[in-house]
Amino acid sequence: MNFIDLVLILLFIGAIAAGFFQGMIRLLIVIVSLYLAIVLASLYYAPLGEFFVRSFGTERFVGQYIGFTIVLMLAFMFLTAAGIYTFRYAQLPGSLEYVDRMVGTLLGMLFGIILIGILSTLMWNLMIARGGQDIGLPIFSMLGNSIANSFVLRYFATVLLPLTYSYIDPILPEAANLLFIVR
Repeated sequence: MNFIDLVLILLFIGAIAAGFFQGMIRLLIVIVSLYLAIVLASLYYAPLGEFFVRSFGTERFVGQYIGFTIVLMLAFMFLTAAGIYTFRYAQLPGSLEYVDRMVGTLLGMLFGIILIGILSTLMWNLMIARGGQDIGLPIFSMLGNSIANSFVLRYFATVLLPLTYSYIDPILPEAANLLFIVR
């Protein structure tokens, strides 16, 4: 088990724990925020990618991946913060607390699969498929080797994410395929 495997497993356990402790309502807000962030990133990654190509002279696919990731992360953070702030007092009645925690745990697992699958796909595509590990810095070489040898990363990117994607594909925009395809 390498460093990337350990980080991804801890992220997955953290997502499940967040679902258990935060409950169903907050996790639904987080999942809806992630969906809306994916939609926004699908719409606005191309102009931001072109900005990176013009400003920094990067290759087009690198600019697009970085643009998609930046828009996704910023939109996800802002939408999640706004949603949780808006529904901060929403709770299920005390008699449904058990149901709230169990459904929250399942939603946390779903959120973890989607989040780690997206991260895994982006890391694999940038570091392995596009040669990011061949950059002359030792950290990129170490990170690339860790990603290439990661069982958990491959499992999330090639098994769990495509399985989840098959269910959510009808409601995603076409440009979101950039996230869900491992090259």
